[in-house]
Amino acid sequence: MKNVLKFAFGIGLIAIIVVIFFQTNESSSSDYTTRVYPVNSGFGYEISIHNKVLIKQDNIPAIQNEIPFCNEDNANTIASLVVSKLENKIAPTISKAELKENKIILNCLN
Repeated sequence: MKNVLKFAFGIGLIAIIVVIFFQTNESSSSDYTTRVYPVNSGFGYEISIHNKVLIKQDNIPAIQNEIPFCNEDNANTIASLVVSKLENKIAPTISKAELKENKIILNCLN
């Protein structure tokens, strides 16, 4: 009888581990999509979830002037940072420090 209980316990434990593994793998794929697009003399980005636009950012956030990103890479970098925050249930705001950390160009003429 003890062997049957040990066997049942072992099977149950394995089943729980398998369920947790598959749930973790499913949640690792993002439901968010990003798109970088041209605006005026620069670039902006859009973040969607399930094909619905959640954020549309035509200008670099956290700075006073309404200036678009100088290049697609900068827009994509910040869009990815915002998605990461959303996935981790953190407010998707961007600070000047984060712009500096990510080497975002604030003046396209320089």
